[in-house]
Amino acid sequence: MVIWIMLSEPSQRSQDLVSLLEAEGLEGEEKIVPQNLEGRPIRIALANYPPFLEITETGGRGGVKGRGMSWDVMNALASYFNFTPEPVAAYDNLVGVKGENGWKGALQLIANEEAEFTLMPVTVTEVRKEVVEFSHLLGTTSFGMLVKRPEYTPKPDALLKPFNKEVWFWIIGSMATMGPLIYFIIVFRVRLCRGDPKLTRIMPFDQCCWFVYGAMMKQGSVLKPISDSSRILFATWWLFIMIVTSFYTANLTAFLTFNGLQLPINEVADLEKHSDITWLASRDGAVVDVITSHPQLEILRELKKKGRGRYIDSREEALALVRAGDHVYIDDVQVLEYLIQEDFKRQQREELNQTCNFYTSELERGGELTFWYGFGFKNGSEYTDLFNGFFRRLSIFGILNFLRNSATASSPVCTLPKGFKDRALENKDLYTTYVLYAIGIVASLLALLTESFFRRAMRQTHNLAMATRKTFSDRFNSPPIKVTPSRTGPTQTWNSGLPPLPEHRLRTPFEVKYPQFANLKPQYTPQITDARQVPFARQTGPRVISGKINGVDVKWDQREGKLLLQDVKQLAGNVAYIDGVPYAFLHYRDDDGPKLQKLILSDLI
Repeated sequence: MVIWIMLSEPSQRSQDLVSLLEAEGLEGEEKIVPQNLEGRPIRIALANYPPFLEITETGGRGGVKGRGMSWDVMNALASYFNFTPEPVAAYDNLVGVKGENGWKGALQLIANEEAEFTLMPVTVTEVRKEVVEFSHLLGTTSFGMLVKRPEYTPKPDALLKPFNKEVWFWIIGSMATMGPLIYFIIVFRVRLCRGDPKLTRIMPFDQCCWFVYGAMMKQGSVLKPISDSSRILFATWWLFIMIVTSFYTANLTAFLTFNGLQLPINEVADLEKHSDITWLASRDGAVVDVITSHPQLEILRELKKKGRGRYIDSREEALALVRAGDHVYIDDVQVLEYLIQEDFKRQQREELNQTCNFYTSELERGGELTFWYGFGFKNGSEYTDLFNGFFRRLSIFGILNFLRNSATASSPVCTLPKGFKDRALENKDLYTTYVLYAIGIVASLLALLTESFFRRAMRQTHNLAMATRKTFSDRFNSPPIKVTPSRTGPTQTWNSGLPPLPEHRLRTPFEVKYPQFANLKPQYTPQITDARQVPFARQTGPRVISGKINGVDVKWDQREGKLLLQDVKQLAGNVAYIDGVPYAFLHYRDDDGPKLQKLILSDLI
């Protein structure tokens, strides 16, 4: 058995007909009973109910012509069972609603036995079961709201949107603790490596904090960590902040560039929040029964009592009120999609700006307001069981859904972008980043402990003595000298006008660190100067010694190992270089007389 359903012209898409093949073993008791009704006339109640049925012509005796889903099903049914359909249009052109004086519309014709059944998709409600006997349930339908297209909403808080509050607190806390942590690690390393001429450099606290902030801004830094623990800590912060800023940049770009439209009304509960909006609903169809009796729509009934809800007869009037922005229209979702599509077509015909003026939203989130629909028969009709098998197969094979969906565009004309969801990143999204951050800190601490243990072992193995404050000062019984660069003649030696150095003396810090350069002579022309020009330094206090380097007044902090002067450029031309190692001569006087000290500038400035 093969059933052919011929589609009416407006409903045709890429196919001209849909075939229904008989299948064995289908669930259910309904079966197609082949019966030839021999051209028997059967009256069928219809009403103009776009997009499912449009009545295009009304005959003199009540006969009508139309198109749409219901018209196609009627022709297929009449062709298969060989009966003559007699379409009867409802007097008031309604599907069916119960009023004060009884039923109206196509259901009134069935209730008054003026028609045997209707082939329009009638939503099943308890009230309608009183007057009609429903066929096999053919599918589901739902109700929604037609709302005006919202204007673009600016995002003033977009800079904070990429992360939620918890993530922001963690990032700020990390910034607040990383600077002091770096400084503490460096100070602790200096105490462990006391006396080392290289590992005792301390980075100022403010520079450590500025490095943390500069790394977040992806700026460079002049800080040069000299130990493995500091380097690991610096690298950990750079890697952590690089990942965080990458997440932030990507999410911020999405928030700023995605032109998402937020509907002011997303469900019925939102109507209470907008006191200036009134709901409208069609006076025809099951929407009246649903609003009147459904427990989840109590809000609509309360708003109607307050004058913020009413029923309306004309869809055109409803569109005009919704377009004004202070109303929403409630109806079948597919009917609303049809209205949006027709409004878009109108703009095309009138060559207007083709934009979507309306959008749809659900009455209740979660799809709980979903109802079955079927065809309505007269109570006790002999055709109910006869046609149910036919309708069941139309439903199972998807033909009814195809016809129903063909009433509107294959894809909605106006839809809100649903491919992207505004979502702030949560801590669980950055879990790996935090783990990496913690691993880096633990690794730096382990490196610090390893450095300290290794250094202690090396000291014991090589029997090295730690440098003390005394090693920073070599006392010579020589007059103060003024050292100037050599301008003429060959290179002078140490014996040019100076007394000989003692054979046995304490090694200077320069000779301790660079013993291979201890006996090399600088290219300088030493000159004897008056000892009275050299400042006097007492042995008391924090051991800050005042002296001169080639006429430049400087101070030397022995305890901190720093050379203090107003401008480092003053030493230009007064520094000797041996294989790239800069050093200078500080001469001063104390209680014991004139003194001369050779200083390594790279470790002091």
